[in-house]
Amino acid sequence: MQIYLIGFMGTGKTSTGEALSKLTGRELFDTDDLIVSQERKSITEIFKESGEEGFREIETGVFKKLSEKQGNSIISCGGGAPLREKNVSYMKKNGTVVRLTATAETVYDRVKGDTLRPLLQAKDPLERIKTLMNQREEAYSAAADITVETDDKTPEEVATIICESLTK
Repeated sequence: MQIYLIGFMGTGKTSTGEALSKLTGRELFDTDDLIVSQERKSITEIFKESGEEGFREIETGVFKKLSEKQGNSIISCGGGAPLREKNVSYMKKNGTVVRLTATAETVYDRVKGDTLRPLLQAKDPLERIKTLMNQREEAYSAAADITVETDDKTPEEVATIICESLTK
């Protein structure tokens, strides 16, 4: 069974994925890293050249490949991945979807100054975060089998909570 980590940027998917990998011995895949490796371009370059829709098409191809893999791995998903029903169907096909949450303020504190996040290139990044979180709330909630709040928790604490939730 795969464990898919979803959630808004800055909710801790990558760091929690690393901690979960150490805790469980499962291999970790990051969809954004897989896209960069496959395309030989940065996420920013892909957004500039192909737009968000072009990026999402590439991302869906990665989910298709991952859904065909058998085994027990952890997959850290890009923040927009659950916005496409096809991606969610690939995740649900052979895995459990774990949603990580945090407040907009926590997300902002975690990602401020990160120039590699194309969706945050705005006059007021905090307001942009709030807007995007609200727009994505329904998709994230619908996709999640388990939800874990990450505010004021270490990645190791979140990983432990996930493991406990999976054994219930």
